[in-house]
Amino acid sequence: MFFRLLLTAVLVAAPAFAQRGGGGGGGFGDTSGMPMLTNRLETITQILQLTKDQKKYVKTTFDEAQKEAAPVREQLVKGHQAIGEAVQSGGSPEEVNSLAAGHAALEARMARIELEAFAKVFLQLDKTQRSSSLPLFQMMKGMFLEKNWNALQ
Repeated sequence: MFFRLLLTAVLVAAPAFAQRGGGGGGGFGDTSGMPMLTNRLETITQILQLTKDQKKYVKTTFDEAQKEAAPVREQLVKGHQAIGEAVQSGGSPEEVNSLAAGHAALEARMARIELEAFAKVFLQLDKTQRSSSLPLFQMMKGMFLEKNWNALQ
């Protein structure tokens, strides 16, 4: 009797264990339900359905913008630290305001670099890609604040 019950349970459960889901794999290494990490270029390529030439253009454009942004990024970090130090040491309001104004100018410079890079890429897109470019526009803010714009997301 016990043997029959065990055999029935195995036969009923076997199809459930045999199913792998749509992604293949299965078991402990199955990552089909988990999002895959990709770099920004791959994300942009997927969102806009870029051609090979467009992908190359995006990479070149953003690499150049990253180089232009590097000294601004360094100045932003130093400026932010200077503002914090001035506030902590009891600096005058004029000193803090002056440092904050300098920091704001750097932020504006960085925004210009980001928006110019976006505009260059946008002009290379076809009509369908342009209509799908809002996510790219949203990705641009702060893209060059890291050392590598194409970092994993």
